[in-house]
Amino acid sequence: MNDELDLDLVTDYLRADDPPPTDLARARSILDDAIRAEVDELQPTDGAPASMHRTRRRSKVRSRLVVAGLAAAVACAVLIVQVVPTSDTHPPVAAAAQINRLADAVQPAPPLRSGQWSSVQMTGEVLATVGSVGSTKTPDAQASIPLSFGVWSNSTGTTCTSQQFGTATFASPVNAQAWQSIGLIATPNNQPVTGCVAGVQAASGGGMEMTPIDVSHLTHDPATLAKDLESGTTGVPSVDQSERGASVPQDVFARLTVLIVGPTSGTWSGYRQEMLETMALLPGVISLGPMTAHSGSKGPAFSTPSVAEVDPVTGATESESVSPVVILDASTGALLEARNFSIPVLQSAGQDFVGSPDAPVYTEGVSYGISTTWIDPVGGPSVVDQAQLPSWISGFHAVEAVGNPNVGLQTMADVFDQFIGTGNSLFNDDGMPTPTQTTFDLTITDPTTDVAAVVAALDASGLFQSVVVKA
Repeated sequence: MNDELDLDLVTDYLRADDPPPTDLARARSILDDAIRAEVDELQPTDGAPASMHRTRRRSKVRSRLVVAGLAAAVACAVLIVQVVPTSDTHPPVAAAAQINRLADAVQPAPPLRSGQWSSVQMTGEVLATVGSVGSTKTPDAQASIPLSFGVWSNSTGTTCTSQQFGTATFASPVNAQAWQSIGLIATPNNQPVTGCVAGVQAASGGGMEMTPIDVSHLTHDPATLAKDLESGTTGVPSVDQSERGASVPQDVFARLTVLIVGPTSGTWSGYRQEMLETMALLPGVISLGPMTAHSGSKGPAFSTPSVAEVDPVTGATESESVSPVVILDASTGALLEARNFSIPVLQSAGQDFVGSPDAPVYTEGVSYGISTTWIDPVGGPSVVDQAQLPSWISGFHAVEAVGNPNVGLQTMADVFDQFIGTGNSLFNDDGMPTPTQTTFDLTITDPTTDVAAVVAALDASGLFQSVVVKA
């Protein structure tokens, strides 16, 4: 082994496109091999004077130290790259290229025909943390809670969800005691929680404990969406919220993770592909190599460097905020698992664990958060017919009525009075899309309501230019 060969090894190493997590070990291995080879070459050969060996040894050791220094520098550089976030505005080329390859593998979702519904089922675990009750801090009130939820959406804008929490478990008796002392119970009430939204109600995010995120108004351009995610201006309030700042890579990646996992409504055939193309453009995204989801499936994982919380006075690191992780299928680009992120649509779910109306968390007010430890899709998205829906969905109907020009809002609202109540409710677009047009959505959950009779009565009033049953 000569000096030129050693330098070639280091050169090849430096030119590697995608340093894997084991690069530090590889650099050390290169250095060890070089040293062992040098020891072998420095062994005396028959007939060679001892002085020659000493001269050769000094020459070889001098050049070997140069090579060893280069290898050590490579090892240190790899360590820094893996720990320190990049200052570039885009992720490393290798990670972006890998994500783009996965995006190319995503197959567009076929459009839903009349009577068909998209079905997505997920299972996972969330961490619920109560920060305070009234003015009293309660940092020990924490519990891990199993979660399963399903989402069914049709082509007319109706989305139904079912959310079910399991029994809470605690990391220690201290956590269990703190949880119980503020009036929370381990086994939640009223499970599962189900509901449907449509039209105006769905767009406004109202009505359900687990309201889907409406993505119908998101841009279809990944470059634009990447910028919107960085600035926190996607237009989806539950996605744009941030604790540290709009452009922190960890928070930007968390926003995209929410859009990938959902539950979402208003998606389109190329939605999943465009989300991955957007991921490839986000700042600070790194490859974690292959990881195994809780389902047992393995695939490439991506994240951003975790954020250290530093005391502004002392400069000491107080804690480290763990970045979200997304694991994808290497063949299809489908989501296998997401970890360490907040699902904003679950933030109202804590009431299921309130033991009674007299509980301190109910009477004194509470601040709490729910973050996802992990969540996995159960199989892939599927298409089901009306007959395959859960029975509780079949009782939900949505009737959309678009008002005639120049008809007063109150005049149209008065017509709906006879159909509101006993579970039925009315929503309208207060913003009025045009100065002369108002859209109403009547949601019907009362099984005794005759939907056909409602449509006939609205048509007969002559106040609406169209009346359509959306679900």
